[in-house]
Amino acid sequence: MIASARRILKGRYLVMSLLLCVALPTQAQWFNWFSADEPLQVTVDDAFINVYSGPGRGYPIFHVVEREEVITLLYSRTDWIKIKTKRDLEGWIKRDDMKLTLSPDGSKPDFPDNQQADYLVDRFELGAAYGDFAGADSLTINLGYRFTKNLSAEVRYGENTGQFSDSQILAAAVLFQPFPEWRVSPFFSVGSGKIKTFPSATLVETEDRDDNVMQASLGAYVHLTGRLFLRADYTNHYVLTSRNTNEEVNEWKLGFNVFF
Repeated sequence: MIASARRILKGRYLVMSLLLCVALPTQAQWFNWFSADEPLQVTVDDAFINVYSGPGRGYPIFHVVEREEVITLLYSRTDWIKIKTKRDLEGWIKRDDMKLTLSPDGSKPDFPDNQQADYLVDRFELGAAYGDFAGADSLTINLGYRFTKNLSAEVRYGENTGQFSDSQILAAAVLFQPFPEWRVSPFFSVGSGKIKTFPSATLVETEDRDDNVMQASLGAYVHLTGRLFLRADYTNHYVLTSRNTNEEVNEWKLGFNVFF
């Protein structure tokens, strides 16, 4: 039991360190507007917009774009957007100045919140969570891939340490997130996999068991900053045992996830 607890603590430390390494640099990374075949272009709908040489007020204004001039959006960094003018000059404008532009159809461009812009186009997700697995301590890591902004698939690996047995779970799941742009964004998922149980050596029946498991989860992402999210899960595990009866195990967990 002591060895299992040490393994849980060591694994938790390594996974959280990895999450921090991925999450911390994201504040300086840029959102790429080339999500389609052609970059996004807008038309200036004000007398002029100042163009800075860098993403900050400390950089000088070296150019202005005037009314009805078309500009191409390249990248976004926090509250600044890098643009290209019709003369192929590149510079930075304040994000708030996008309110002074029009989309090709004449409407105001719809931009995601600058804190979530990067996250909404990222494909991969990495997370770690700690919780309760029917009275046992649980540590879970997950790696996901987003096919669309609403639908993703993920692989989960969990270790559970209890008084009478330890267990390991390896499963794959499909996750649906109906409102990814919300700060508190609910989701649900279904999955299946394998659970391996290691009964305590102090028990009479000490044979390890391998069983199939089906999972159904409800939860929510809470946006913290940049690509870093708090994730809360409630999962029902339906264990298909080789014995006379199957088992149901409920799990609660809370952790951090990053998108990249």
